[in-house]
Amino acid sequence: MAAVLPLDMPRGGDPRRFAVGVLVSPGCARVTAALVGAAGHGLQADVHVAGTADAEVPRETSARFGPPGKAGSCPADSLVLLRAELAEIEAAVVHELLAGLGVAPGRILAVGVHDPGFWKYDRSGADGYLGLCDAARLAELTGLNVIDAFPARDLAQGGLGGPITAVPEWVLLKHPLRSRVLLNLGQTVRMTYLPPAAEEKAASRILSFDVGPGMRLLDRLVERLTGGSHRFDPGGRMAVQGRRIGELIDHWLADPYFNRPLPRWDPRGVRPERFLTDALQMAVDSGWSVRDLLCSATHFIAETVSLALRRRLPEDARIDEIVVTGGGRHNGMLLREIGHRCQLPLERIGESDIPAPALDPAGIAVLALLHLYLVPDNPTAVTKANTPRLLGRLTPGSPQSWQRLLSAAAGSSVKVRPLRSAV
Repeated sequence: MAAVLPLDMPRGGDPRRFAVGVLVSPGCARVTAALVGAAGHGLQADVHVAGTADAEVPRETSARFGPPGKAGSCPADSLVLLRAELAEIEAAVVHELLAGLGVAPGRILAVGVHDPGFWKYDRSGADGYLGLCDAARLAELTGLNVIDAFPARDLAQGGLGGPITAVPEWVLLKHPLRSRVLLNLGQTVRMTYLPPAAEEKAASRILSFDVGPGMRLLDRLVERLTGGSHRFDPGGRMAVQGRRIGELIDHWLADPYFNRPLPRWDPRGVRPERFLTDALQMAVDSGWSVRDLLCSATHFIAETVSLALRRRLPEDARIDEIVVTGGGRHNGMLLREIGHRCQLPLERIGESDIPAPALDPAGIAVLALLHLYLVPDNPTAVTKANTPRLLGRLTPGSPQSWQRLLSAAAGSSVKVRPLRSAV
């Protein structure tokens, strides 16, 4: 549990509105929840994180989602059980979060939920999404209004289904005067351009896209180097023992993926296999060690970040700093190489007002608030949607919770009726 915000911080007399964001991790291994409070409305709201809570998902539950490498492949009967069991865990985490912060459920307008879900693809990309959220069960267990299925409406408008948190990330991290880049060094590297809030029509200039392969590429090489005894390279200590192979880096950078236009995003991320297969054969032919591959892959990721900064952001964008999130923020060698190439200040997300574990679930909470504010948050430049739409599907909670939401949405102070008269 982490609390980082006094719960009553009104701005200009406008009371805070609270929402909870719940994020189910890829593979359904963990559920994380964050409470956010917002003063003001829409994209101009002043949003702060109040605290977080999380829980591991029991292995027998996460296993229903499918085996590693084939996640999202469970049959219908397992899917029903998975949804029900996840709802129980999500409700428990929400209750733990609110109890730990001393916040009454009656102060929460809605719970936003996002999970890995099931995606259907054709040659043009993802064309269907089925979420894992049993919204009706979660609403009954918590009594709270639930908003889920955020990617579905974007897909219906011809979008990619993501990245759906780009606008919430701007709301959470925007600075009045500074232009930032949020660099997610996760399994896939994703870059989000966050223009200054004082800039005219700043939100319309947000960009977010997959840069290229990320930590998954390094992890696969570490597993090969250590015979499976290590899953990642702590701090980049193994990579620094290898050599930078320029020929290999040039080969990777010539991959057609890097010429694909924006918007560019895939729910599966950028799979490392397309880069590993040729590289392993080249290593055998040239006598390179796995450490050489690991070192070169680290340089390669840093180079893709540098190229994306120079070629993919608006020409008039003046970047003041890079905010780094994701597991790669702990890789000292990777951060050093990115800093050397980009010549910009790097700030790890935990060094700002938002703790690292809170950013993603807090973004889901902001998605829920934007739904209530009736603000579309899937810009065409980000998701490829033909027309930006209001994202999410709203399931009412208890009658009192629903009335509170309607009252807040109407800007009135209607007295909440007791349950017996609300039915």
